[in-house]
Amino acid sequence: MQFEELSKRISEFVQLPALAEEAHAAVFPGISKFRREALQKNPKPRLSAVGATFVPINQVAHILLIERQSYDGVHSGQISFPGGKVEDDDETLEYTARRETEEEVGVNLQTLQLVGELTEVYIPPSGFLVKPFIFKLDSLPDLKPDPREVRSILTFPVSKLMEEDVFIEGILPTGLGTSVQTRFIHYQDKKIWGATAMMLSELRILLRQTNRP
Repeated sequence: MQFEELSKRISEFVQLPALAEEAHAAVFPGISKFRREALQKNPKPRLSAVGATFVPINQVAHILLIERQSYDGVHSGQISFPGGKVEDDDETLEYTARRETEEEVGVNLQTLQLVGELTEVYIPPSGFLVKPFIFKLDSLPDLKPDPREVRSILTFPVSKLMEEDVFIEGILPTGLGTSVQTRFIHYQDKKIWGATAMMLSELRILLRQTNRP
């Protein structure tokens, strides 16, 4: 998808109704239900935010993703959006998403243009309630991954997200030493699953709605 076309579509996001959990349940019915029930049992989740940022590469629309470093934790080595927990000095969740994007991939937080928001996702293993924000950049900056947290930066084509069979089913290892059967996106040699895949599913539905006659 050309970045110019994407920019026209995402300008309509503010006019679309909130999709809420139906966007997650459309592709991940069992997991979505489990996450909702787990959140009901946790009255004080840990708040965090991520930034889903659209960028042009040779006029073609891409989404910025990161591969996290390996560490002793549930999100070790996973593919995700830049983001993290709310710090004491963060005034809003949107600011958290901007700050984390700057820290993890080197994008100046003031250059991020807010487009909209996605439905929050609860992550039971870590207890995080994650709020996604949609940003765009009119040009691709010099990306600089934070070596402490980011193993690599991925630029994921929007056209790939829009493919009919982009989500496939399989068994994946978790950061807890177990495996789970789930839907995921296989891109290059990476597997995008979990909360990030749920957010991408909602983004995909939103983009499809903007393409209606």
